Amino acid sequence: MVRSSLENLSHSETEEERSQYIGRAAAATERLRQILNGMSEAARLEQSFDHADKEAFDLADVIGQATEAYQSLDAHHQFDYVGPTSGVSLTGSPELMVQLLDKLVDNARDFTPQDGRIQIELKQAENQACLLVFNEGSALPDNPDTSIFSPFVSVRKGQEEGHLGQGLLIVQLIADFHGGRVEARNEARNDIEGVCFQVTIPVDHV
Repeated sequence: MVRSSLENLSHSETEEERSQYIGRAAAATERLRQILNGMSEAARLEQSFDHADKEAFDLADVIGQATEAYQSLDAHHQFDYVGPTSGVSLTGSPELMVQLLDKLVDNARDFTPQDGRIQIELKQAENQACLLVFNEGSALPDNPDTSIFSPFVSVRKGQEEGHLGQGLLIVQLIADFHGGRVEARNEARNDIEGVCFQVTIPVDHV
């Protein structure tokens, strides 16, 4: 895209054509920048795992505080937290779990219309903690050909043009670090159609 835009720019005859090709080149360059940034972030994250210390912390307290922060910083979406305020013990990295939630919420924002609903839910069953992020918006394909957790893959029509889906790779890496797994599915809540991401982590994982 960059090469062809620059080649066309050199042969353009009108200011309108030049502006069009410059815009295309700029958009392609920005997309490359996002790809490189995403690759660098994933590489740094994987390297940090070798030095990350695991500690016991209350996942419910961490998730509840993070949800309050999201709502205070984003007046264009409706955030709800459903779950306990404390009592979900996990051994791992609270900083990495906040980063995981940040990525899921950022992804949700990209596909949620203005004033749409984003619900964060935490529940514990037996020896597992389940973190769910539901957002109102476009659905996943019934049979996607490519995993949405692969690097730089996006299979949904979102509000954010040029969405690359790098954040879901980060989510997958952090879940793996905690011995967990990530799933995504189409879901309807109170007649609101959307998508739900579920992160399941064993609470006794060391």
